[in-house]
Amino acid sequence: MLLQHKPIPGYWYTNIVGQLVQVRAIVYSGARLSSIALEYANGKRDFVDLDGWYYLDLSIHSPRLERRERVRDL
Repeated sequence: MLLQHKPIPGYWYTNIVGQLVQVRAIVYSGARLSSIALEYANGKRDFVDLDGWYYLDLSIHSPRLERRERVRDL
């Protein structure tokens, strides 16, 4: 299942093999999103376009979001 969420800077995601990747920045060209700066847990950095982002098949893995959901459910 492909990720249908827009990239959120600062959030962590996991790919299909469990690697962590963080959205570091979103780069715009004019008013149009041109690329997304990613950083993997091992320090490797990469840029993908929006089509590439959706192709990565990521799941959100942001601990802050998980904590908020747990607190809300209490």
